[in-house]
Amino acid sequence: MSINPLVPPRNLGFLLFFGAVLTMLHSCGSPASASLSKLDPLIEMSKGPCYGRCPVFTLTIYENGIASYKGERYTDRLGTFVRKLEKSEMERILGEFDRANFWQFRDSYRGRIPDMQSVTISYHQNGKKKTVTGKEIRPNAVKWLESQLDQIAQREGWILKEAPEEQVPDFLIPDQLLVELGEDTDPEEWAKKYAQTDMTFLRSLNDTGYWIFSYDEETITPDQILEQVRNDEEVISAEFNKKIYENLEEELEESSPAKEAAPASDAGTQSKGKSNTPKSGKQQ
Repeated sequence: MSINPLVPPRNLGFLLFFGAVLTMLHSCGSPASASLSKLDPLIEMSKGPCYGRCPVFTLTIYENGIASYKGERYTDRLGTFVRKLEKSEMERILGEFDRANFWQFRDSYRGRIPDMQSVTISYHQNGKKKTVTGKEIRPNAVKWLESQLDQIAQREGWILKEAPEEQVPDFLIPDQLLVELGEDTDPEEWAKKYAQTDMTFLRSLNDTGYWIFSYDEETITPDQILEQVRNDEEVISAEFNKKIYENLEEELEESSPAKEAAPASDAGTQSKGKSNTPKSGKQQ
């Protein structure tokens, strides 16, 4: 039997084909193994906090079809997740941006409701970047793009790439709350409502109308206590105490002229005037 050297044996042909498939699969790789920092972003959407349980996350779609989802709060996916978009998904979302003529919109749209969630969408094309930010007052075409990106974010198939960091920002004092109480509300009496969390009135914030309380983190999580306090009818606003406020208080005390010492019994019942101290409203 003669052998044509130009035609590979049947088994060898199979091995060559199988090897090519393995090479192709290896080159594609798993989305979880992709280095996101080396990919070029195409579309990004970030959703910020609101008063309530709005999901806080960032969705990024890269030019090669890989998408990342970084969940921060109030979402079933906390941490960084990735998945490969289908070709039809990529074509559809790019077509939506083209039809919307995303470049025509203003960079920022001012909302009228402070507690609404802020949404930022960015689009990269031909080396240029367009970003549109706003709350409830935005063009319908921008809201439509948001809904299409939400659909991508909500689909199945996401793979965990990086677990969430369980670190509290170093400028926060998580076991202390800065609370603005309603008029005529006594801070010591108010704290008794949260006795199960060992809520304790510490002091006022330099006659600003804000009161500082501590609580036991072992009895309730920071997010849970903050949500409970913000829903309290006697509370105007509440947030975690911040080191910057502590520094500000010290600076004000050092710069203010000497005053006669007030009786110790008056320390917790100072009048609550208004000031320009930053307030959280009822936002997160």
